[in-house]
Amino acid sequence: MKRIAYEEKRKSIKMLLIMTAVFITAIILLIQVDRLIRPTMKTICKEECKALTSKILSSSIQKTLSETPCDYNDFAELVRDENGNITAVETLTGNVNRLQANLLKDINNSLEESKDTEISVSLGTASGVWIFAGKGPSVPMRFLPIGNAEVELVSCFESAGINQTCHKIFVEINVHVAGAVPFCKTEADIKYEYLLAETVLIGNVPNGYAVFGK
Repeated sequence: MKRIAYEEKRKSIKMLLIMTAVFITAIILLIQVDRLIRPTMKTICKEECKALTSKILSSSIQKTLSETPCDYNDFAELVRDENGNITAVETLTGNVNRLQANLLKDINNSLEESKDTEISVSLGTASGVWIFAGKGPSVPMRFLPIGNAEVELVSCFESAGINQTCHKIFVEINVHVAGAVPFCKTEADIKYEYLLAETVLIGNVPNGYAVFGK
């Protein structure tokens, strides 16, 4: 009886040792896999955040512009002399401020509505091995806007050829976002620009213009 009890005890200890070894091996493998895919996962999360943010901002801007249509003449007025030469470009400050306020409100509302949006990222893609890209189980990534977006209307002048200057007016948006997957989180500062209007000024270019933004 003692021998039987001893054998059973030895088998139990052996089984416990085997299970402990399997458990430790699994933990080590998980740690190694985590070390392998974590950098790639962070990069993928950052790129997915940028893509989703750009989509959200573009849609929000288009929505605002569809509700309050505008063109170049709503932002700036060309001042000419008696010979028709451009002497100045005057900013229509009221219109600029009004559109900037509308964009700020709509963009931040859109970002808030998109909070906790889930994007599926395959572990095959996260492995960094191209042959496994898009394969394997997926990990949900949560999109998390952080704080409010900064919105500013900016104008700039660029050479457009001989005796020609292109005046561009665009909205510049800065957003801080994060992407979170299990045991991993990455943050990104995203700068997005959207062209609102432009015109080509032909003729003598004055030394200075009344510009806004930068």
